[in-house]
Amino acid sequence: MIISLGVAVVRRRFLQAELRYIVAFLLLSLVGEVVSLILSKLHIPNLFLLHIYTLIEFNIIALFYRRFFSNFYPKWLIIVLLTVFNSFAVFNTLFLQPLTVFNTYARGLESLMVIGLSILCFYKMLTELDIKRPETNPVFWINTGFLIYFAGSLILFILANVAIAQPNQSLSLMSWGLHSCLFVLMHLAFGLGLWLSPNLR
Repeated sequence: MIISLGVAVVRRRFLQAELRYIVAFLLLSLVGEVVSLILSKLHIPNLFLLHIYTLIEFNIIALFYRRFFSNFYPKWLIIVLLTVFNSFAVFNTLFLQPLTVFNTYARGLESLMVIGLSILCFYKMLTELDIKRPETNPVFWINTGFLIYFAGSLILFILANVAIAQPNQSLSLMSWGLHSCLFVLMHLAFGLGLWLSPNLR
């Protein structure tokens, strides 16, 4: 996260419009990590933060894709996804999984939606003639980062409450260790993508 945030600061003058949503995503990640760490040190349960974080996180990601998709896909697509996800996330917290437990249903749905958006993003890039070398395009790496993280974490998010309740600590540590590796890979991809934003100014 420090690497991707550092690149965002260095390249802030050259970031394309859609990449500014990624900066917002990075700032959200930083605030979430700091606040959860502080609450943990104070021995205050912090799972409630994940309910709020998940809601804001998906909205930022969806707006990033909406900006990049432009008119390639129907404009109502992202609006529908946002409406469905936000409604479900709130319903989940109020009636299914309270603030005291991991919001596995909302995290699982978010992962599936982001995976779908990532695939749509790759399709757009492959069909557009103006992107001849996708590996030099910032959005290619940002999208790759999202796909790696959410596809890799999907099963973990769904089974998170089971992993937390397991008496076998090694299984839990292994699961969250894998999650940390995916988190690192995502931020490395973000750092590369932000660095490749062209010098348009």
